[in-house]
Amino acid sequence: MRWIIGTGKDITVDINQVQARRNYIQSVTSAEVSDWSFIKVGGQICKEYLCCTSNDGIDGTFITAHIGDVYKLCALREIYMGKFVVANTCIWEKMSHKKLLSNMKFFNQDIVLWFAKQELSIDGNMIFRQSTTLNNKGTFGFQTSLSERELFKNRRKGIMEAIKESFVHVSPILLLGD
Repeated sequence: MRWIIGTGKDITVDINQVQARRNYIQSVTSAEVSDWSFIKVGGQICKEYLCCTSNDGIDGTFITAHIGDVYKLCALREIYMGKFVVANTCIWEKMSHKKLLSNMKFFNQDIVLWFAKQELSIDGNMIFRQSTTLNNKGTFGFQTSLSERELFKNRRKGIMEAIKESFVHVSPILLLGD
């Protein structure tokens, strides 16, 4: 499984938090995890994102980044051709989770998308947004979302079951309340 994080200071913060995140991944997957490295896009090194891989045989991607970055990453063949994506990010604009799923399903009808659990917040322009705040650094040594903390709690059920219980499945169908 691929694990990608944005390299902006609000997500990676510092090298200690990046290493703590790798340790977390190892504990939730119970698999060996590669070192972090920059990803390659079109043969070019892209320093906007770090990636590591858990040696668990799972063909999916877990992304912790801002929603715009998640859109960019999910446009990459290596990601949208996998079995699933976990977006540990904010929905931010209404229906962005549905749009992201639709974009990926254009290329891969079988792709499944999960989003981090959202909280309602008000931005600087007094607009309601759905966001997932990274906080609670104490337990893991890096800032976590509610869904990441639940993933850790559910880890003994296996990574796929833990994802299903800790993140919100995005339905391709427009549901009441979306």
